[in-house]
Amino acid sequence: MAQLSRLAESTLAGEGQAGFVVGEAGLGKTAVLEQAAADARRMGIRVLYGRAQSLAEPCPFAFISSCLRIEESPSDDRRAQAAEVLRGDARYGLPGARSEAAGAAAATIEALVGLVEDLCAQGPLALFLDDLQWADAASVAVLHKLVRSVHQLPLLVVGAHRPLPGAGDVDRLSRNRITGNHTLLELAPLDAQAVAALLTELCGREAGPRLRRMVEGAAGNPLYITELIAALQREHAIETGDDSMAEIAAGCSLPPLTALVTHRLRYLRDDVLQMLRIVSVLGASCTTAELAAVADIPIRDLLTIMAEAEASGLLTDSGPFLGFRHEIIRHALHDAVPGPLRAMLHTRAAQCLAESGAAPEHVAEHLLNGVPSPDFLITWLEGAAARLTTRAPAMALRLITTALEIGDPTDAGYGHLPLHHAIAQLSSGHLAEAEESARSALAKAPEPGLECLLRWIVIQAAFARGRPDLALAEARAGCRSPDLPAIERVRLQAFSAVCLFALGDLTEAGAVASRARCVADEAGDGFALASALHVLAAKRFLETPDAEAVELARQATRLTPDTMHPAQWLGLQLSLGNCYIDLDLGPDARQTLAAVRRPAERTGGVFLPWYHLSCALLAFHSGRWDDALAEVAAGLDHGGQVASMSRALRAVAAVIAVHRGRRPDAEAHLKATLPEIDNVTVAAFYEYLPLCAGALLDEAQGDAERAYARLAEAFDEGVGHLPGRLILGFLTPDLVRLALARGHHENARRYAAAAQQRAEHSGGLYHLGDAYRCQGLLNEDPDLLMEAVRCYRNAPRPLNAAHTCTDAAEILARRGRPDEARLLLDQALETYTQLGAVWDVTQATSRLRAVAVRRGSHRARTGVRDGWQALTHTERLVAEHVAEGCSNPEIAARLSIARSTVSTHVSSILRKLAMTSRVEIAAEVTRRQNSGQSPT
Repeated sequence: MAQLSRLAESTLAGEGQAGFVVGEAGLGKTAVLEQAAADARRMGIRVLYGRAQSLAEPCPFAFISSCLRIEESPSDDRRAQAAEVLRGDARYGLPGARSEAAGAAAATIEALVGLVEDLCAQGPLALFLDDLQWADAASVAVLHKLVRSVHQLPLLVVGAHRPLPGAGDVDRLSRNRITGNHTLLELAPLDAQAVAALLTELCGREAGPRLRRMVEGAAGNPLYITELIAALQREHAIETGDDSMAEIAAGCSLPPLTALVTHRLRYLRDDVLQMLRIVSVLGASCTTAELAAVADIPIRDLLTIMAEAEASGLLTDSGPFLGFRHEIIRHALHDAVPGPLRAMLHTRAAQCLAESGAAPEHVAEHLLNGVPSPDFLITWLEGAAARLTTRAPAMALRLITTALEIGDPTDAGYGHLPLHHAIAQLSSGHLAEAEESARSALAKAPEPGLECLLRWIVIQAAFARGRPDLALAEARAGCRSPDLPAIERVRLQAFSAVCLFALGDLTEAGAVASRARCVADEAGDGFALASALHVLAAKRFLETPDAEAVELARQATRLTPDTMHPAQWLGLQLSLGNCYIDLDLGPDARQTLAAVRRPAERTGGVFLPWYHLSCALLAFHSGRWDDALAEVAAGLDHGGQVASMSRALRAVAAVIAVHRGRRPDAEAHLKATLPEIDNVTVAAFYEYLPLCAGALLDEAQGDAERAYARLAEAFDEGVGHLPGRLILGFLTPDLVRLALARGHHENARRYAAAAQQRAEHSGGLYHLGDAYRCQGLLNEDPDLLMEAVRCYRNAPRPLNAAHTCTDAAEILARRGRPDEARLLLDQALETYTQLGAVWDVTQATSRLRAVAVRRGSHRARTGVRDGWQALTHTERLVAEHVAEGCSNPEIAARLSIARSTVSTHVSSILRKLAMTSRVEIAAEVTRRQNSGQSPT
């Protein structure tokens, strides 16, 4: 208790803490948590308390959402927003999530963590979480994130759990000390002296030798001892001997704990005992109103019965819910109810909840434990399947499978079950199964109107599992169907273009997309038009990245989200943002990324890591490398299960690590990018990043030959299904440099010609800079190289400008112009130093030393790593908003960056300033403002 009080005091002072109480059942974990929660309330900390239930298949996020009171506070805007994301309407039918805690679930995790941060902005907050061993995996994933960030919030997280073998994720949560703000408290059985003291307190006097010997069998378990003494006292089996000791008769044996717990039940009235048994079956989420409905008893009579149950010490005050004092009591009551009766009670509860309009997931929990009639199950699924699939696809899949097995195919509503079944499989990540289910349903002549939907599931599932060839065949087969509505035919044609593009057939993809665009435009169908424009824009951008490519992308993004799936709209917006990045249209890129931030956070899936990757690339190219690393960290946090996007994110971090002279870090990132190349999703467009990072590392390790070989091969052979000379155009200056170093002048000219062609099409400053640099290297012309520097600086691309300054300095030195060379070297070194690119500093000084040029006024400085001067511009802005008392979500909204990125920045600020809380950050900002120093 003293340790937990210390953690609460730290939280009250602004430095959050995490603590975990671990011990076997009956050792007092719940008592410790309840007392600690009461102490925290007295300190002025807002307390939220939750207890997990032991369910065969808990609903994802059920535990943490209950603890955060999301459904109990519909008028709270913050909770309402989290509840909207939790329902997942924007993710319905979105394929590819690999598990409940991956893919789309990232959006819910993000929303719940954001809610907690908003609550912390109102004042210190404490979460007390009991029986964590039964918490659902998705809730534990949220807790992992909260525990990792307690150091930057006035947040106290205290959890309790048993050391059960099956609680691996929970054990890792409580035992992995990610930060120093983490305390593990392990409860052990009471020692002999404590047992003696407890017996004296319970009996009112010292225990005699026979009683002490009996209690030895309780192995120091306080619950066991307490229940034993209570049972003996109820039976008047404890007497006071001549020596005034509490003693029992000789020969009395020690009963098991469950027998002791049920012993007290004998003293209850039958109606009270019956209600308690029903409550034990319905679980801790049962309310008084639900119990009255299931038991079919007036609520006023029920309240009288429940008052007696609470007086007996079996129930506790759990707000609107009915909770037992200890889970062992619930289990004893639950096990006394025959299995068939338990199933009947669950079925009855499901029917009552459905009639009252309860959330589908609450109804589903009881249906999965009951024996519903086919008529009720099918009728209920007809209205609830879509909502349940977005909220808990695994639960939906089990119930729909059951309905298909027990239902009569001739019944009304049965005909829609195959569609719901396939969508639930698709949403659960069972892509091959979803495809097979939809094909099977198609073969059985489905109800009118379902054929198109089932065919789309086949196409989506095939495409998402890396088989665009099968998706294309299905789309073409659908187009040949005589009964296909005209609007569906054009949609299938448009998606055929997407499949062709994924297969690398850019010419045919463009032709099909052009035809589909014309028809879709006439029909006014946004879905098909968006697909066609997306293909046309991507093809044009690869082949001739010019204003027309951008205009095509803009036309696609002007279509409203109402006319297409939210995922399609997000993909279009992110594609446009990346077009802007490549053409160095920074303001347009930032505006587009700002617009998709919140939708990406709400949708999850691949879009969150894609958004962070886009932000990281924008920051990297413009020289904000620490900001880029913050985006990489946030993207990896969301995209751990989106392996293909993790490859690209880690590659960006690896490139920065090489430039900063941290080769072990770069190697670690590249070794982690082991998943297979994905040629059918957006990740295929970023496969060049691991290639570039690997080649850069080769060169840093002194193997320029290998670096050149792998880049040259990719340029000629392609990257995945994409033509190398199109997707690797930005690498042409490096290829020219490496080719010339090996005397491969013909190849160097080919690479320079590719750069020139791209620059002529786009007119972008970055592309023009590449063309000038290639020609300057070929002709050893410093004037052309300086023109490239001008383009790069205006883009801005500071790293490219510094490289080109070094190139020009080397050529000038060879021409006998050392003073000019020294000036350019200093400019390059200044840029490298600002970026922290220590490897480039070494490379540049080595190259110029070889031609007898040494640095002039510039002296290489190691980057400032600690203190206020070490903060980036973005970090200083974040610090200012922290000083104003803003939460991370509020700062994210002000700066138009993601909440998780803000969290990364706050952690970086605390580390650089050697601080432990937001309170200290605010104090430092205020101090600087009062002293006349500008925080930014």
